[in-house]
Amino acid sequence: MSSKITIKNAGKVYEIEVGASDTGLIFKQKIQEATNIPPERQKILVKGGKVNDEDEISSLALNTKQPIMVLGTPDKGLPSKPVEKQVFLEDINQNQLFKVGSEPSGLINLGNTCYLNSSLQALFQINDVKEKLEKFNGSSGANANASQSLVLSLKSLFGQMSKKHESVNPTLLLTIFRNVFPQFAERERGFYKQQDAEEAFSQLLSTLGETLKVKDYFRISFKSEQKCLALPEEEVKTDYEDSFKINCHIDIKTNFLRDGILNGLKETLEKYNDTLQSNTEYEVNRRITRLPKMLTVHFVRFYWRRDTQKKSKILRRVQFPFELDLAEMLDESIKLEKIKIRDELNKIEKDNIDLIRDFKKSKKNDNKLSPLEQQEEEELKLMSIKSKFNDDFAKSLPSGIDLQTATENPSSVYELSAVITHAGSSADSGHYQSFVKDDKDLDGERWWKFNDDKVSSVNREKIETLAGGGESDSALILIYKSKGF
Repeated sequence: MSSKITIKNAGKVYEIEVGASDTGLIFKQKIQEATNIPPERQKILVKGGKVNDEDEISSLALNTKQPIMVLGTPDKGLPSKPVEKQVFLEDINQNQLFKVGSEPSGLINLGNTCYLNSSLQALFQINDVKEKLEKFNGSSGANANASQSLVLSLKSLFGQMSKKHESVNPTLLLTIFRNVFPQFAERERGFYKQQDAEEAFSQLLSTLGETLKVKDYFRISFKSEQKCLALPEEEVKTDYEDSFKINCHIDIKTNFLRDGILNGLKETLEKYNDTLQSNTEYEVNRRITRLPKMLTVHFVRFYWRRDTQKKSKILRRVQFPFELDLAEMLDESIKLEKIKIRDELNKIEKDNIDLIRDFKKSKKNDNKLSPLEQQEEEELKLMSIKSKFNDDFAKSLPSGIDLQTATENPSSVYELSAVITHAGSSADSGHYQSFVKDDKDLDGERWWKFNDDKVSSVNREKIETLAGGGESDSALILIYKSKGF
């Protein structure tokens, strides 16, 4: 009995038919027929990390629902498609140039548009959003509504960014974005004004949430209890509310992200009381009842100053962690289960330390391989380690939780994935940048810095300096990803 297995190589997908008794060598030969990659150069990413020539395909428990990634370079001696006409460097424009290496694409600043560029780079690193965009086929042209047009232009832009062009021009998206949200088209002395990156990010996220149905990936839910301080015997009022972000409020005592979040979960407000027939103070306490897969944290750094008629900035230094645990902020209805899964996650991470250690060691000792072969070998091992970690974590979860389709964080722990920063003293001036973690680096040591079309690599220590404390780069938005995905 035969079955069909889908493989993916260099962005192309191939369907290969294999028999139940086919060996690993036969499988590799069939891959060669489809891709021109000789068996000795093939790196097949499956559980365990390697397909031996003598293995029977039926014993490998391959997932037929998802493409299997195959790394390797084709044999130039084998027949291939006709050679394309040669194009000279001086005959192509700047945006057609591809980077040599692994650097992501930068975005051209079109005049005070760093607020939008930094938001787009932060969104681009969210795989769930990119996958939904790739599948989106909304109406275009006259049949498209404003939101659909914006999402389609974002799909096109992300497609260009995925090809790792030297730099990408976001003019079309910017034009549609300003048409949909006129506040971003404000001018001063004939020039477009600088805008708030948090507002731009929120508008983009809201549009994507409605059009692509990705709200649940970002939705955090709260249970709110209001208690009248003047009448403690009065029944406590309970409400439930949703948000796409959690705020970090900053005052003179705020030194850490945890402090700012806790400040935002508790407040005192004044409202009318029917019993007293007058306004009185209420204490409001919020607890988290749902944790999303992607957590957006907003540092509330800007406030309106009447004397200057501008949004001024709170420059205070507020440190944030690379790993964020929200267990203490959870409602009792979900707290114990989240903590239990968190502890299991930590145990699995410790069990995989040896694999990571071996990976680092092999990177230093693989001097015999060419740069391309070494890159392929590292990608293979990296995929293998991540696959084992995900499989172990999936097995530890309660029945009913599927990591492939989950939109909620099964534990209480997050890992930092991206940071949007602001340099300057006012939201209407200064400069925005974004910093994104390199997902191919297991240690989290390498990050990408996006300064519009200038892209560079920075280390973890640089990210720690983004806590603020002056007019230099300070974190405005943090994007955390659920640990274990």
